[in-house]
Amino acid sequence: MCATFSINAGTYTLKHNSQNSKNIILNGTTNYVIPIYQRPYSWTETQLKKFINDIFASFWGYEQDKDAEPMFIGTMQLSELKKDNTQHIIDGQQRITTFLILLKVLKSKYQHIQSIQNISLDWLSTEVNNGEQQENLQELLAQNQIVSSNGNSLNKYIENAKLIGNLIDNQTDSEQFEIERFIKHLFSNVYFVVIETKASLSKTLQIFDAINTTGLDLNAGDIFKIRMYEYLNMSGENKKAFNDISALYEKIDLNNKTFKSEIANIQNILHIYQFFLIAKYNLPNVLYTYGTTTFFDRLFETLFNINQWEHFRNTLKSNNLELKLIEIDKIIDLRYEWEDKWRNNTYSNVENAGLLHLWWWSRYGRFWILNFLILNSLQNESDKYIKLEKFTKQLTKLYLIYSLLYQKSINEINGSFTNQLTKLIVNDSYNSVMQHITNKINQHYDWKKKRLTEIISGDILYSTKVKNILCRLSALLEENTNSTEPTDIRNLKKNLFWNALDIEHIQSYNDENLEERDKIKSEWGENLNSLGNLVVLEQNINRSINNVTSKKFDGYKKSSLTIVNDKLTEQYSDWNLKKCIDRKDYEVNKIIKYLME
Repeated sequence: MCATFSINAGTYTLKHNSQNSKNIILNGTTNYVIPIYQRPYSWTETQLKKFINDIFASFWGYEQDKDAEPMFIGTMQLSELKKDNTQHIIDGQQRITTFLILLKVLKSKYQHIQSIQNISLDWLSTEVNNGEQQENLQELLAQNQIVSSNGNSLNKYIENAKLIGNLIDNQTDSEQFEIERFIKHLFSNVYFVVIETKASLSKTLQIFDAINTTGLDLNAGDIFKIRMYEYLNMSGENKKAFNDISALYEKIDLNNKTFKSEIANIQNILHIYQFFLIAKYNLPNVLYTYGTTTFFDRLFETLFNINQWEHFRNTLKSNNLELKLIEIDKIIDLRYEWEDKWRNNTYSNVENAGLLHLWWWSRYGRFWILNFLILNSLQNESDKYIKLEKFTKQLTKLYLIYSLLYQKSINEINGSFTNQLTKLIVNDSYNSVMQHITNKINQHYDWKKKRLTEIISGDILYSTKVKNILCRLSALLEENTNSTEPTDIRNLKKNLFWNALDIEHIQSYNDENLEERDKIKSEWGENLNSLGNLVVLEQNINRSINNVTSKKFDGYKKSSLTIVNDKLTEQYSDWNLKKCIDRKDYEVNKIIKYLME
């Protein structure tokens, strides 16, 4: 890759430039190309109105009674002029395309005006969308009178040409309008700043990002597409490579349309791929903490020798890191395959569905993407979802244990444990992955069990996360956890995680009997806010009870949760401190046994 670059900038007009006759866009020799990695032409009516109104405002004079005034239309960044007289448009394609459409409209409306008829319209072409955009553009340019597209109501060029025609009509209904003077103004009094860069594609983007005050007209996903294209074509240009990259984006869009929701975008997929690359090539662990955009920006800049970033430069020299579209493609397939099973409730069982929600609720929810790395490592195994179920169950237990023990995210788990786990998933056997998790659960086992018992046995109301994890886990374990029936799985998700729930005090914290309130608080102590006296309950039922003891039993019977409508209704009669303590002992033993044994 060429690491050198140069920048040339100048003030240009469309056709006539009194300051520098060479600085014109339509010079009769240069053919401008919108490269394959750009977005389709997409200006909306709002942008067109501003564009046309600004041009006419400068033509009429901004105070309506003065002469035409110069207008600055913006910047256009171009690649170096090639030997075949073509230049790629790096930025400004929306504006210059709209100028082409404007000229087409003027040629159609004013066929008797020679100055506009002499202008050719073959100086701009587009490689976007595998030729589809060029076909749409040609359909417009081939028309003598602008009419609706032949069976293609989505031709943005024709749609915008008709809008521009209407906008021009609104501006030129005055007898004072002189078309030849307007064309002269358009050709000589509308200014661009043209920036020509001689550099690699990635360096060109970096240059533009530095000099563009309005922001790069490309998002992080677009930039990855461009840089991946350059990476795959270090030895020469190959448009098929870009089509292959674009196919991945199209696959994501198609899958999202199938689900009628944005399940994932390219950034989500690349986040998974980031973890895969770090693990596969043993890159520094600190890179797990990098945002996805930063990670790939610095990776590409180091590969292209634009910048030699810390944590990349030394490791990339010592390994054979290779980016492969087939790896990204597989991650996309697995991501949507999993989503299909998850949404149709055909993946795993009631227990696993609940555990995955609890994983998201834990202090380590961001690591749920490890599920897709497991599926990727097991992609050729017929029982991969059975193994995923076991992995999810064991890892969620560990993350819940540490979420409860420390009540915050700790480096020991965020860092060394999960980093090593990721490397094992990508590079080692499934058994080694499971053993790594089990070893961590068993590490300092007696202390963990003792401390966890103390936490769960005490007042749990002080922490929103602790009380929600414990009460929901307790409720989950009372359901038919082994059921694989899609209806049961869906009902579990809906009843325990999707619907609005409260954490209900069985013995009200503020008893309705004001005379007994302080006495109850004193006698019950921390048991009042313990797992023995707390239970999840549908919010609408809880609000209907409204702290009235006589309404509680009937309310509990209406609950969809087994722990309430079955277990608690049996226990609730003559609810007192002893029953609370008995229930607490049962709940504590149940949860400790589940998490630790």
